[in-house]
Amino acid sequence: MKKLLPLLFIGAIGSANAQVIINSSDFPGQGTTFWLANDNLSPIPLGFDLGSASATAQNWDFSMLETDSLYEIEFYDPAPFDQNEDFPGADLALDQFGGYAFIEVGTSDVEIIGIAADFGVALGLPVPFEASVEAENPWKLFQFPASYGTAFLDTAVFDFRLDSDGLVPAQFASFWDPDSVRIKRTIYMDAAVDAEGTLTNVLEETHDVLRQTVVETNLDSIWGWTADDGWEPLDPTIAGIIGVGGLDMVYRTRFISKTMGYYVVDIETDGAAGAPLNATFLSGPSECCTSIEEVVASGQTVLYPNPTSDNIRIRTGGDIYQLNIMDMSGKLLQSEQLTIDGQTVELNGLANGLYVYQMLDEADKIAHTGRFSVIK
Repeated sequence: MKKLLPLLFIGAIGSANAQVIINSSDFPGQGTTFWLANDNLSPIPLGFDLGSASATAQNWDFSMLETDSLYEIEFYDPAPFDQNEDFPGADLALDQFGGYAFIEVGTSDVEIIGIAADFGVALGLPVPFEASVEAENPWKLFQFPASYGTAFLDTAVFDFRLDSDGLVPAQFASFWDPDSVRIKRTIYMDAAVDAEGTLTNVLEETHDVLRQTVVETNLDSIWGWTADDGWEPLDPTIAGIIGVGGLDMVYRTRFISKTMGYYVVDIETDGAAGAPLNATFLSGPSECCTSIEEVVASGQTVLYPNPTSDNIRIRTGGDIYQLNIMDMSGKLLQSEQLTIDGQTVELNGLANGLYVYQMLDEADKIAHTGRFSVIK
């Protein structure tokens, strides 16, 4: 579940003297789409500078970041989703790394009120497990207005239970084989806006931004249930061997755009010395590194429509590719050769959900990959 909720927002209470103030009206609405990219920052680019905590406006230049991978996220109307009935207060559904976060947007804050995902993939379990989990305590992501010199603390709790069939690896089932498994994630957020200024991104766009430092602490605990003993916590030694549970801390420096209402650069650091480890940032197809660069460089969407109901079309630039469609656990569901630019592919009755596609070139190497949603 470590990577399940990498939503990147700001939260703060405004200062009357601030130059950059972000309000609820700035937050993205239904239909908003962003291209985000990753850079592993190895080696760290020359001139890379996170700046410092200061009331004096600063300038940040992150135009040197490299788009090692590119993916698209969209803020959906939650109404068509089957899981929406579990989260009646949701205003948005955001696809995030194997699932959807259901978001409630208010005048004073933004909160995740539930998650629908394949928790098998998110938790590294040996089998898929798709479920909806309502937050016991919603996860506050934004507090309005946001400006320099403000901060917030938040605690979010997600508690979900699942049948344990196939979840416990065979080598451990001899000494821990419950009928059901309960996993509780508690998220502690400590966020502070400590600087503001102007940022230049990889698209050579400038943004008025707030700089936010975040410490996110994730505490996972796991229990097993049997008819004889009820719920009992799993011994920490066994949990460590199996690879579930425990404490994880993530340190981030984020730059939130007033215009976008969202982050344009997010840097994960090592915490102790503040050394940058990797970057997630606003980018675009013109910056991407795939072998179908003629298509993406011109700003064309490779797969469309997205979301879809029963078929998709694929841009190839006129080359030949093998298209593989997989579920979020990596199981191959469909494969088809692409020989025509804009070729239509029927989806063979795929159920509502999030899917991964790969385009393999004639050397059987991955030329392009991405995700799409089926909503009927």
